[in-house]
Amino acid sequence: MTKVYGNRTQEELDFAYNARASVPDFENTYLPGFTRDSERVRKALPGPRDVAYGPHRDQVCDIFPAEQAGAPVHLFIHGGYWRMLTKNENSYVADVLTPAGATVMVNTYSLCPDVHIDVIVRQCRDFIAWAYKNAHLYGGDPRRLYISGHSAGGHLTGMMLATDWEADYGLPADVVKGAAPISGLFDMRPLRQAFTNEWLQLSEMATERNSPLFNLPPKYKCPVIVSYGGDDPIGFHEQSDAYIEALKGHGVDVTYVPLPGLDHFAVGNEYMKADSPLTKAILAQMGLA
Repeated sequence: MTKVYGNRTQEELDFAYNARASVPDFENTYLPGFTRDSERVRKALPGPRDVAYGPHRDQVCDIFPAEQAGAPVHLFIHGGYWRMLTKNENSYVADVLTPAGATVMVNTYSLCPDVHIDVIVRQCRDFIAWAYKNAHLYGGDPRRLYISGHSAGGHLTGMMLATDWEADYGLPADVVKGAAPISGLFDMRPLRQAFTNEWLQLSEMATERNSPLFNLPPKYKCPVIVSYGGDDPIGFHEQSDAYIEALKGHGVDVTYVPLPGLDHFAVGNEYMKADSPLTKAILAQMGLA
């Protein structure tokens, strides 16, 4: 059979990156759970909602301020394969982090195919820059900004690390003090050949400039936590492992947190578990554990 990328046929390539197909009944199991938990967290944790961080109507975020001023700020970038979901299904990440002492911000961004992934990356960079300039208004310390993201959000977290904050935004090179791309994608080349390009519509040049694997931190190298589920699709395993090695070779302090027995979406639930190795690592990175 014809190999379309590496040693994989089209069917094999699609399977390697099909997170939904890797779990039974995603739409009736995980998605309602994330929505329900996020609604619960928004009710339990007060804070500003739908705060604009950029000029586009999609550029809004919810904020979950810590009780104590001067808190570290954790910015979460959601997944959804760059084509679905908003902040509203992802408030659950504040469930443990905010009571532990972090001001948490969760953003919405525009989605493919209505916009190109270049636009999404720029919007998320705007989110980081806005948070640095405005964190003090919500009890956060702009000198202690941390980011994480799951799935497509893991990719976008990698792209945030690829940013030259001094040149592009006039911010300190070390504006991001730590990052945690979770179950992310870091090499867009196979995504251009897989079913995902139906909405990504990537050119060869866009593929290269939007691959964190080939766009490593240009200046400041903050500590990075990389994690993925033991039952994540094989493509996510391969890409995370390659990103870990590339970061290490680039002189980055990398911590790998294994999550055995967890599928792609169960990994997201770890944010709501105070005793999860992933949550403990993220809290420790912020100096809260």
